[in-house]
Amino acid sequence: MGDSVLELIERRAKGSSVPGERGDPFRLALAIEGGGSRGTYSSGMAVELERRGLVSVFDDVYGSSMGAITAAWLLSGKVEHGVSFWWHPEVMPNVVRPRAVLRRKPVVDLEFLMEEVYQRWAELDFGAVLANPVRLHPMATDADSGAALDLAPFLRDAESLKLALRGSAGLPFLSGPIVRLGGHRLLDGGLAEAIPYHSALRDGCTHVLVLRTRRADEPAMPPSRAENLVVSAFLRRTAPATLDAWRDHTERRRQDDQRLTSEGSDLAQVLVPSGSPNVSRLTVDVDLLHRAVDLGAAAMAQALDHD
Repeated sequence: MGDSVLELIERRAKGSSVPGERGDPFRLALAIEGGGSRGTYSSGMAVELERRGLVSVFDDVYGSSMGAITAAWLLSGKVEHGVSFWWHPEVMPNVVRPRAVLRRKPVVDLEFLMEEVYQRWAELDFGAVLANPVRLHPMATDADSGAALDLAPFLRDAESLKLALRGSAGLPFLSGPIVRLGGHRLLDGGLAEAIPYHSALRDGCTHVLVLRTRRADEPAMPPSRAENLVVSAFLRRTAPATLDAWRDHTERRRQDDQRLTSEGSDLAQVLVPSGSPNVSRLTVDVDLLHRAVDLGAAAMAQALDHD
């Protein structure tokens, strides 16, 4: 295939390559892993790509869950601004609310995040995302089939984009009612495809840079017994076709880890170093979140400079 992923990025950057005017036959994708608050790591990596003016070297951006939201900010041209809301004092305490379950309210309030934080406070330019020649692919899980679903064909305006991002990040049980878009009921993209490089390769991408939300020394671990019981009960009741995806997701992540660490020119991953802080999916500690973003940016810089 010739160039490795990082070599292709460097060559396109030096040649000022832009979508629609490529000087090579390749199709380069960015794939961003999800993971709730763990997405601070991949958010920082996206910030470093923006700082270096590298967004236009990609042809497509795929994101699952929080990775889809980071992808949207990246294609808006203001990911560094959007990422700063991770440590805004009024954001995380109102987005992640563990006690809300006692009132039968969403533990993760994605509607507040999208409508209040991103649209009103941060002024995410949804039109700029849709107009960007680098195509956004928010990945969700089809609640009625259990399969990974690319929501790109359903993105027509700001409202459909907001629904797609909410659907991609719709954690089973935790995020409230299931979002519907394009005739599909949507659940978190990470359920069917946590690291959305598979979809990029199926779509014909020849090279994929993968931004991870796990440390280099952090193996895939099964959910706790309590989480497994709660999520399984929710899926059995509302989306039984996704139960196999839930049961198999830890093993699939292990397989992804193995594939992404093997030699090959078509895939490259960026992870934060071993020993980096543990960031849980529902972390609200703003100092930790800020540090995780900085560590993600540093990891991306090291990967680009090392090559």
